[in-house]
Amino acid sequence: RALLMLASRIVTRVARPCGPKQFRGVVVVATVAGEWVAASSSGRGARASLGLSPSARSARMMSSLSVVKASMSLDDDDGAAGTSPAGASPRRVAVIGAGISGLTAASKLAAAGCAVTVLETGRGVGGRTSTRRGGPDGAGWQWDHGAQYITAKTPAFQHIVDEWAAAGCAAEWRGRFGVLDAAAGVFTPEGSEAASKQRWVGTPGMSSIAKHLAKLPGVTLLLSRRVTGFEGGPGSDAEGGNWTVVHRGSGPPADRTWEGKSEGAKEVADRTGGFDVVVASDAQAVSDRSRRVYGEPPPLESAAAPVAWEGMKLAAHVPNFVLMLTVAAGPDTPPLFPFEGALVTGDDKVAWISNDSSKPGRPTHGAPGGAQCWVVQCTKEYAEQLMRTGTNKDSVPGVGAHKSLLDQVAEEMLAAVISMAGKISAGTVAGTTSEPDAGAVAETSGGAVPEVLHAAAHRWGMAFPTDGAFAAAAAAGDGCLPDPDRRVVGCGDFCVSPKVEGAALSGAAAAQQALNMLKVPAVRASM
Repeated sequence: RALLMLASRIVTRVARPCGPKQFRGVVVVATVAGEWVAASSSGRGARASLGLSPSARSARMMSSLSVVKASMSLDDDDGAAGTSPAGASPRRVAVIGAGISGLTAASKLAAAGCAVTVLETGRGVGGRTSTRRGGPDGAGWQWDHGAQYITAKTPAFQHIVDEWAAAGCAAEWRGRFGVLDAAAGVFTPEGSEAASKQRWVGTPGMSSIAKHLAKLPGVTLLLSRRVTGFEGGPGSDAEGGNWTVVHRGSGPPADRTWEGKSEGAKEVADRTGGFDVVVASDAQAVSDRSRRVYGEPPPLESAAAPVAWEGMKLAAHVPNFVLMLTVAAGPDTPPLFPFEGALVTGDDKVAWISNDSSKPGRPTHGAPGGAQCWVVQCTKEYAEQLMRTGTNKDSVPGVGAHKSLLDQVAEEMLAAVISMAGKISAGTVAGTTSEPDAGAVAETSGGAVPEVLHAAAHRWGMAFPTDGAFAAAAAAGDGCLPDPDRRVVGCGDFCVSPKVEGAALSGAAAAQQALNMLKVPAVRASM
């Protein structure tokens, strides 16, 4: 009986907004412990029937209900969440940036019934939770060349991480972590309290989390699109005061659209309109780099949204360079370093070293031979020194100046790593005796450094945000920068904390603010 009532309620719920003229009928089918139940409606009422044999009508009836398709809410409110009045299209939201902040906002908005379009400058999603792949075909070489791992300091974010883990896109990274004294060549394992800390990573790569969010129902992703401005908005002549996003291709010139074929041809801008709200999660939206590199104003300037604009302008960023390294591995070859991850002291170039192959789900994880992939992050001072010149600061990926810069970084950072590896292989791990056990001997003796198979550098122009926007975001939107009058929200790790946790929490706050602007209730849903 309860099942029949539920099926009838679903059908009535579908029929309610349609009216008798538009509604021709619907059938909802569900299974109960291997049997079926069907409900139908003609627009004037609903009825349901069970296809159960008498022997199947038992306590097991409600044990495994699975509805084939149910995209509506089963509450008593009129109108689905995220939609306009009955029968209208879903409210549309544009999200600028496909990092964790933007995609968290997108997933929350989509769960509330909104139609979300995410525009991303890069060729892939994730932002600083990206994964780079390379090497010979089938070798499985990959590097998490941005965020190294994720920790949860708040229950709210731990809940999000648990959902990622349940979805199969995140797992805990375990191993030996500590501090490497580069000058002395000694690795000190972290204390017992720090060792109990959970470190999470995307699996099979850090970008898997962002890919999972980008594929959720209701989210449309546009890659290699550089947003250049906004048109319309509240108070304009645009229908409903909606926003139009102006964007161009960010890929190679051959992949973009031009007016004519002459050398001075102008690139054609695309316009995607009809958005009720804009969520800007990419700090580049307010960066003066747009003027220096492209001769265009920062895109968010055209939105005339002072809270988002001024708050995001407060968020300065520290650059960073990363070395992606692959070395030979085998049963008779000790690893490059005797740990999974270490903060580095005593070196002017290297700040962090990690064994990417030790992370769960990696193609080279636990492989008996072949190769190991390592990630090396530089010091703040080294990055700032390299970025002081205008040529390095504004070099565009793919051009000669940028490649020369990365070649220089790869050479210098590799030399520093090889020097450290030679010292620690001839030294000891702090806390061991003068006669360490066999495992320690195998890992720290010999003085030989594995053969280097690959070394390449990557530049993050906006790697770590300063705390300039934290107070503004806390005051304006509990972790984001909302402009209700303009229906624009700014968000990102620069609003909460320079971690993945900060990015996710800011994105969730931005989604809630957008729903408030749309007067749509939030929906609790997995991400």
